[in-house]
Amino acid sequence: MLVPTDLVPGRLLSRHGRTRAPRLLGVIRSLLPWMATKPKIALDLHEHGIVAHHAAARKSVFVPFMAMADLCLYRTDRRLFGPANALAFRRDPCEAWIDVLDDDGDGVRLRGEIIGGQLRERGPLALRSLETGEVLTFHAISDAGRLAARAQGAAAFGKTTELQLSREGLDVDGQRIAIEEIAKLDEGGPDGSLRLFDAHGYMLWSVHTLSLFSADLFVVLMRTMIEAHQYGLPQKNRPPEIHTRAADTGGAGDVTGREDGES
Repeated sequence: MLVPTDLVPGRLLSRHGRTRAPRLLGVIRSLLPWMATKPKIALDLHEHGIVAHHAAARKSVFVPFMAMADLCLYRTDRRLFGPANALAFRRDPCEAWIDVLDDDGDGVRLRGEIIGGQLRERGPLALRSLETGEVLTFHAISDAGRLAARAQGAAAFGKTTELQLSREGLDVDGQRIAIEEIAKLDEGGPDGSLRLFDAHGYMLWSVHTLSLFSADLFVVLMRTMIEAHQYGLPQKNRPPEIHTRAADTGGAGDVTGREDGES
């Protein structure tokens, strides 16, 4: 999927992750640099993406919503139940994750804006790519990788599994689930999973919501393809519906209240 390279940030909407240390503490840090806290990444929410300011490298990087290939919601620390309280995003698997935590100045709102931005700007581009016969790659992590992120953040996700989505269906672990076989996608199963069912109610495939990167985008594209096939409509006439549970709740992710390790 080709993403335009001439995208601009657009209007600045809000700033996140900046802290102001007391003047005395700043003087002490300048005299005793080893006492400085770990450098953070400050995030600016713009109309068309996020500008990440890396303090250590003294550089700023613009990540357009349209170019965000991977988004992942996760829980931190000892949080075992309820909504995810952190999000990470990146352009592709070759780049480092950028985390959005609750202490980044209204992190809940920022996570919701990022999820909504990816759906709004990457969603139509992804749908057009599927129309032309392209294959889109999604990534998923294991339960162990999801649990490791609690203590170490997105950097601990580890090895991922690739999912190939096309207008013919979904390829997972070398097996094809044809679009003709899929009758329903269920979002938010009793264990926090996404599930595909056939017309007889047989479950074809499932994945934990917090294990699938860009789960909201996957849901939008899959539902659009299922409906287009069932009603015999060309996908280009079915604009993607951008409202999903995580986006509508500010990036809440899994709201089942079940333990993160249950899948």
